[in-house]
Formats: sequence, structure tokens, C-alpha cells
Amino acid sequence: MEMNIGDLAAFAQILAAAVAAVAMGMLLLALLPGHLVANRDGPLYDDTRNEAVFIFDGETMLDCSPEARAILATRQGRGSPWQRLSEWLALTFPSAEERLRLLGQQGRFTLASAADAPQALVLQAELRGGLVRITISDAGQTDKGPINSRSGRDVGHAPPVAIAVLTEEVEGLRDVAMHAPWPCWRERLGGDVIWANAAYLLKLEDVLTDQTPIRWPLPRIFPTDGDSASRTRRQSIERRDGRRDWYDLTIVDLGTTRLCFALSADSAVRAETMLHDFMQNLTRAFSHVPVGLAIFDRQRRLTMFNPALTDLTGLPVELLSARPTLIGMLDAMRDRHLLPEPRDYRSWRRQLAGMEDASATGMYEDEWNMPSGQTYHIVGRPQPDGSLVLMLEDISTEVTRVQRYRADLDLGQAVIDTVDDAIAVFAPSGQLTMSNAAYGRLWGRDHGEGLESAALVDLVSFWQSRGAPSPIWQRIADFVMREDEVPAWEDITRLQDGRLIFCEVKAISGGATLATFRLASDPGEMAIFTALKRPA
Repeated sequence: MEMNIGDLAAFAQILAAAVAAVAMGMLLLALLPGHLVANRDGPLYDDTRNEAVFIFDGETMLDCSPEARAILATRQGRGSPWQRLSEWLALTFPSAEERLRLLGQQGRFTLASAADAPQALVLQAELRGGLVRITISDAGQTDKGPINSRSGRDVGHAPPVAIAVLTEEVEGLRDVAMHAPWPCWRERLGGDVIWANAAYLLKLEDVLTDQTPIRWPLPRIFPTDGDSASRTRRQSIERRDGRRDWYDLTIVDLGTTRLCFALSADSAVRAETMLHDFMQNLTRAFSHVPVGLAIFDRQRRLTMFNPALTDLTGLPVELLSARPTLIGMLDAMRDRHLLPEPRDYRSWRRQLAGMEDASATGMYEDEWNMPSGQTYHIVGRPQPDGSLVLMLEDISTEVTRVQRYRADLDLGQAVIDTVDDAIAVFAPSGQLTMSNAAYGRLWGRDHGEGLESAALVDLVSFWQSRGAPSPIWQRIADFVMREDEVPAWEDITRLQDGRLIFCEVKAISGGATLATFRLASDPGEMAIFTALKRPA
């Protein structure tokens, strides 16, 4: 056939377009990702084979077989399919995680499941066209049929791998529930127990009498009801020997059935009983304490108080039983004029806030002078658990006694100050307890002003420095520190300026010593002193 030049040109254009299309297709094929051409040798998995197949691009799952999808369904945790599969593989194939990390170098590996796995499985992983293909199959599957790898017997058609995995999980959960140390059971809404673990059955033997038959549905030993979907309550059951066991019941409503758990609460009940008895004994002991006690918790709410607190504060029991806060209780006391009245309310509030802050650090202690004339001693002490103990004591009698004692001391001092002779009173310990004004004029120093420095040893040294050498000063010290009854004595000596001084020492009540010093002021007294000193 002859072709003209126009036909040849058209044919050339068609051929060029075809070549360009082929070239473009090859270029696009080269640019496509590897996982789109990896299946050129056949399908990703064979539905007719008893195996689970996963296809991953990195850690992203592209596809999986129904068996594989069933395995992933057994992993209820959060995470991607790769993470859930890795968790399951780590339990079934201990070295799978390490081998998968080296798959890029090795390209392929095969692993057998752990020796203690319920079913013998085989893991095959290969890198094909940039994709990771993981296959899990039964280790006993052969061309003639599945063989039990542990017994060597033909077991017929082996169940799918996913069913084996599910069976393993169910058996594990059954073992956990059956051997749990606390009773757990499942019952219908009517109360029939349709399943129970071993602990429940053992408890039945402790509760039921010998004549009560045990058959399905099992008898109920914990009365339950279905008024709430999920709750916990404490309940006790009586054993055949008369003892009572306590349990914390947790009931979960599942629609047509209820799942029940009974955790032993004997230790908690004993601890609560001991705490209750302790609190009662503590309350009874507090009731006889004359000091008002108020115990506040961490939130500074009143948790315990004794009758003395109501007597001292005048607050009604109803108000204290309502558990007021520390500030609220003090406010109520102020309303009843039972607190020192400040100049203004704001300063009083700052004082109360300072009291709480100081008591929290263990530093608060104060005396309150009440408008009624009473004096309260307030002590706030924190506890290691953050609570606060407030102690309120009426010290009006002690304050009055101290004031009267001080008045008596002042009166006694005023009396002996009128005596012309120098007087010094020593305690049995040798401490100077009292001296008069004449003593200060005689010796040029009032040793009674600083009792802490007026020790007997210091006084003897002082007297010796002001007087002539004489054994009288040491005799006074020996008399003051006597252990047995010693008769009173008197003697004379001289001071450094030559003046005669008459000394008299005698015991007074309580083992104390009275020392009297008197200067000779006229010739008659000097003659008397001289006669006293002359031997008989």
C-alpha cells in the first residue's frame, strides 16, 4: 500500500504520542511509593490460610487480615496498632522487639513462641518492597493437617490463630478470677449466683450449715440489690462458729447481671474500733482535766473539746458541737465578753490571725486578762499531722497568790528596813535571800538587789576584804552550810577602819540562817563587847 507524505506525517505523530505516553507511565511508575507496587507478586495475604498477617509502612499499618484484626482487638490499651502489636509480641515472642529493630539489616527472620505459651506459634517477619510483613501462624500446621507440636498427635483442623489468642486471654482471666484471694461472683438481677470463684466457694463452707446443699445457682452469702450501677458498701456476715467477718462490697451493674467483689475489711474494722475506743477513753480522760482543751484539724475546725472548755469559755455545747473554726470560736467568745477587749476590732482580728500563725509554728503562749477580772493562760501547740491543740487554763488563783506573795515580800522588806541593825538572811543552799537597808549602809553595797551574785562564797570574800583578819567570817559560812543542829553564837571583830562590829548568827525556820551585824556606837557598848571577848 502506498502512503503519501501526509499519511506518513500523521503516523509519525501517533507513534511519537505513544512513545511519550509509555515514557510518562514508566516515569510515574518509578516515582510511586514502594508499597503501591509491592503487591505485584500476589495478594498481601491469603484468607484461606490459618494465619494472621500485618502489613506496616514504618509504624503505620496499611492492611491486616481478619485474624490479625482479632488479635489487635484483644489489646485494649491505648496506642497505635504498631504499639499494641508490639506489646503482644513482647509477651509471646520475648526477642521479637530486638529482631524487628534489626529487620532492616537482616531482611527476614523467623521466631518460635515462648516455651510456656499456651499454643505454639511461629512469627515470620520480612521486609518486602519497603513494607514490613509480619505473619503469625500455628507451629503445628503441615500439609497433611495440623499437628500438635507438644503431643505429636493429629488434632484435625486447628482453630484460627486469633481464636487461640482469645482463648489464651480468656483462660488467663479465668485463672486470675478463680484464684483471686477475695470472693468475687456474678449474679442475675434476681439474685441467682451464676458464677463464683474459689474464695466464694470456701466462704460458703464457713457460712452455710452442714445440711445446706451447695448446687447451682449458688446460695447468696452477701445480700445485694440493684439500686445503683456501681457502689461500695461495708457489710458483715456471720460464720458458723459465731464469729463475724467484715467485707467491703463493690457491685458493678452490667445490665442483666451484676459483678460483685468482696474485699476483707476485718483489719479496717478493728482499726476503726480501736480508734473509737481510744477516742472514748481519751474523751473520758479529758472530761476530768481542769484545763480547757480544744483540738482543731488541718482546716482549723474544732474536732474535740472537753467539758472544762465550756466552763471556762461559757460557750454552749451546741455551738462547739457544730465544729466551728478557730476564728469562729474566738469570735463567739468575744461576743460574750470572754476575750480581752482591744482598742479596735481590726487590731483584735490581727491579733487572732497572729495567734493562729504563731501556734502553727509552736510559738504561741500568752496570758489574757479578762474583763471579769479572771486571768487565762493560753497555749497553742501544733501537732505533726497539721492539727492544733489549744489549751485554756484559768490561772486567776495562781496570779492572786503570786500577787499576795509579792505583797508579803514587799511588806516584810519594808519591816526589816526599819531595823537599825544590818540583817542578812541565807537560804540552806547558801544563797542570800534578804537584806535590809542598814546592811547596805554598813557594807556599802546592797547584796540583796542581785540575788544571783550574792552567793555565800562571794560574801565571805567581800567581808574579809572589808574587815580585819578574823575567823568569824568563815564561822558564818560554816554555820550557814551546816548539816546538823548548831547552837547560835555571837562574837565581835573589827573592820579595817578599826571600828568594832558585833556579829550574831542563829538558825531560823526552814533551815535558813539570820546574821545580824551592829557597830559599837558608844564607850558603854564597847565595854560590853570587850567583856564578852574576855575569857571567863
